[in-house]
Amino acid sequence: MTGKLVQVAGGVTGSTGRRDGRATRWEGQRERRRAEFAEAAITVIERHGPDVLTEQIAAQAGVARPRLYRHFDGKADLQHAVCQRIVQRLMAELAPVWRAGGAPHEIITSAIDTIVRWLGTHRQLYRYLARHSRRDPAGRSDAITDFTGAFAVNLGRLLAGALRATGLEDRGTEPFAFGLVAFVEAAIGRWLAEPEGGTAEQFTADLARSVWRLLDGILGERGLRLDPDRPLPDSAGIDLLDTSAR
Repeated sequence: MTGKLVQVAGGVTGSTGRRDGRATRWEGQRERRRAEFAEAAITVIERHGPDVLTEQIAAQAGVARPRLYRHFDGKADLQHAVCQRIVQRLMAELAPVWRAGGAPHEIITSAIDTIVRWLGTHRQLYRYLARHSRRDPAGRSDAITDFTGAFAVNLGRLLAGALRATGLEDRGTEPFAFGLVAFVEAAIGRWLAEPEGGTAEQFTADLARSVWRLLDGILGERGLRLDPDRPLPDSAGIDLLDTSAR
């Protein structure tokens, strides 16, 4: 029947298929509240550590525990949202590094330094990520994998574009990028867990040199030589932090 309303998942639509305004408003309010609760959780985690209780999060947010769970599908969903928020904070710290347009060695060193210092300063958040990010019974990809995977895809595209621009073979750049990102993630994780002598600055410098040698190796094998201290050309609009790349 023309104009007849039908009930659909998530709201009410008319014959035009447009969402009911109330459902749209509720979704927007729900997302805002989820973000607020995630921020409250981060505050409590920084204060009490990764074993924070839901009751502590609710108290920080000024609501009762049942009201908090109106916006999440259980504890795992809350943990997933908190992990996403933590990663978003780290990405915000990294954004200026990629937009600076510096030389390869400068960019690599700045990126590693930013990650090491941020995770070192927010060790409780790092511990929470390590404990909860990869535990999602709903089968969703975790926050860390979303970030590192998208970063690796974009890095692979950037390397491939640099090689193609000079008429060189770009085969294997994406697997290499994934391996490089995994190497950096594992090295930083190990150092944060058990720093074996030296300062954060020394660790950053050592890791940055290793990363550059690996990058220079794969590019050099294909005939592309970059000066590590010379500013890079335009990166063809590729945003290394674009998590939609996957």
